[in-house]
Amino acid sequence: DDLVRHLADGRRGERLRHGVHVALLGPPNAGKSTVLNMIAGREAAIVSATEGTTRDIVEVHLDLGGVPVILADTAGLRDADDEVEVKGVARARSRAAEVDLKVVILDRLSWPSVPAAVRTVMDGNCLLVVNKIDLAPFDAATVGPDGVAVLPLSAKTGEGMETLLDHLAAAARSLADTSAGPLLTRSRHRSALEEAKAALDRALIHWDLEGPEVTAEDLRLAITTIGRITGRVDVEDLLDVIFADFCIGK
Repeated sequence: DDLVRHLADGRRGERLRHGVHVALLGPPNAGKSTVLNMIAGREAAIVSATEGTTRDIVEVHLDLGGVPVILADTAGLRDADDEVEVKGVARARSRAAEVDLKVVILDRLSWPSVPAAVRTVMDGNCLLVVNKIDLAPFDAATVGPDGVAVLPLSAKTGEGMETLLDHLAAAARSLADTSAGPLLTRSRHRSALEEAKAALDRALIHWDLEGPEVTAEDLRLAITTIGRITGRVDVEDLLDVIFADFCIGK
């Protein structure tokens, strides 16, 4: 039961170690790159009035609420004709399918219309931001598609940026929650616990079918596998890990 609870942690430990992945998504010229630069505090992405400027994924590494975050700017989602932009849009869609959180940014002047290309990446795991509220009044109580809360923002003046950062920090802390106790921070540890659980599952079956001898072997395998995490391993096992995980010179 303890192993099952550890394995059902939603990979929070790996997020805490490697970073929570967040993607800025939306149509061209919605202000995604400007938002990225404002959050990063530097010119990490090129900003231009020309649509389709962002072709590849631009990443910045941040600390939000004490949690490491990898924030990615992506190409504007639309039906593109340019070969390079088509590849950029494909990468944006691929990143949207992988990230822990999506921040969908829309243009105030086109609101409440949501382009079909953008709607396809929206789900319950996203924050909806309406940018450029400096161009037209906006009701802060506005609700988006499917009842999603809308965060008004002006990337030009900074209005609403603090609220957006608060929401991002809260989401990051939730995704990497440490209140449940020790977390699995390495994929190697997760694999070891999965092997140990499988061995214990076999032990429960073999106790009724095969008797104590086979069950004892299952228990030995479970203990050995857990020992890879706790440190109860021999020198050869340790050397295998060192040479597999680190670059060792002569």
